[in-house]
Amino acid sequence: MPFVLTGLLAQTPDAATQEQRIQSLERRVEELEQLLRVSARKTEIKEENLVEKAKTEAAVTADTTGFTIRSNDKNFSLKIGADLQVDTRTFTGGGNVGLTDQTLLRRVRPTFSGTVYKNVDYYFRPDFGQGNTVIYDAYIQLNYLPHVSVRAGKFKPPVGLERLQSDDDTNFAERGLPTLLVPSRDIGFQIGGDLLNKRASYQVGVFNGVPDNGLSDASATSHRDYAGRVMLTPLRGLGVGLGASGGSVDGQALPSYKTVGQNTLVSFASGVTEAGHRTRLAPQAYYYLGPVGVLAEYGLTEEGLQKGTARHNFAYRSWQSQITWLVTGEMKSFTSPTPKKTFDPLHGGWGAVELAFRLGDFAGEKGLFNYGFVDPTKSPRRAHEWVGGANWYLNRLVRLTLDYGHTSFEGGASQGGAGANGNKLPEHVIIGRFQLNFI
Repeated sequence: MPFVLTGLLAQTPDAATQEQRIQSLERRVEELEQLLRVSARKTEIKEENLVEKAKTEAAVTADTTGFTIRSNDKNFSLKIGADLQVDTRTFTGGGNVGLTDQTLLRRVRPTFSGTVYKNVDYYFRPDFGQGNTVIYDAYIQLNYLPHVSVRAGKFKPPVGLERLQSDDDTNFAERGLPTLLVPSRDIGFQIGGDLLNKRASYQVGVFNGVPDNGLSDASATSHRDYAGRVMLTPLRGLGVGLGASGGSVDGQALPSYKTVGQNTLVSFASGVTEAGHRTRLAPQAYYYLGPVGVLAEYGLTEEGLQKGTARHNFAYRSWQSQITWLVTGEMKSFTSPTPKKTFDPLHGGWGAVELAFRLGDFAGEKGLFNYGFVDPTKSPRRAHEWVGGANWYLNRLVRLTLDYGHTSFEGGASQGGAGANGNKLPEHVIIGRFQLNFI
């Protein structure tokens, strides 16, 4: 018995020690678990911070569309682009063209565009060309609904086809005669969008109102212009549409009509002012098949003019047709082509080459001359032009253009004057252009 008690007493300290060790190990396990939990939470916080930081960080890219700063969630972006056109004009022949040969900065336009909060676009484009500073485009566009966008600011009213084409994408250095009969830029509001799986598009807007081929940053009166356009694209490469506008012309400046060489085409008589109503119609179409493209449009402007107490409505009518062929085989479209091989003569790249031809006509109503609203010794009754040209696209951004334009006139000179039968002598002009654009 004493032996048993002695054994039990001998074992008791060992059991207590084991229990302490177990408790110590349990505490260490708990501490390690706590450390693991803290470490895991720190990792989670770090990852959450990285995610939040990624949302606010911006990516910077540079490509053929310009320099772009964009947030990682793509909700915010700023794109910086530029449009530079250096032209040279040379007049040939013996006609009194009124303008001298010259080299000029035709367009110098930095471009700022982008998006805020994913569905709001903005666009700002001033011009510093030809020694002037003009804001050409400045608007905001809301894109919250799939088939409806709302635009507000200064932009191209939806009327003429070639006018709505970008200045960098036109087939010739200067636009055709029907573009003289539609507005250039105006301030207003517009609703538009695509329908029927992009087989149709529409735009409807209300604007301050500007003269034909004009733009303004102010409203002449409290009257408004209303404009709209419908474009159908039932087949790939085919577009057929109609643009129109109407409104009062009271207080507006007289329109400025110019030839392909940018000479004055119509000189209004002294004392003539805009008065009454104006209506514009612009049927239009294009078709692109492989490397070949055709564009045609018609323009009609009927508006009121006043001289003294006499007030009449007169009409100007114009049409044009263009055909182009990309000799190097690129696909022709409403925008400039991307060459199959950019210009790099050391590695066999020569860019894309395009040939283009245009016919056009511009005529004023007889009443303009019969009632003395224009000067018949300076303004022809009709102008007929043809323009042949070539475009060389070194790459997607750089283009060289060479055009030859011939414009003949009916009337526009005093009897027995410079031209036979009182016709103004033809205008012959060679236009060369070096263009850089990324917008």
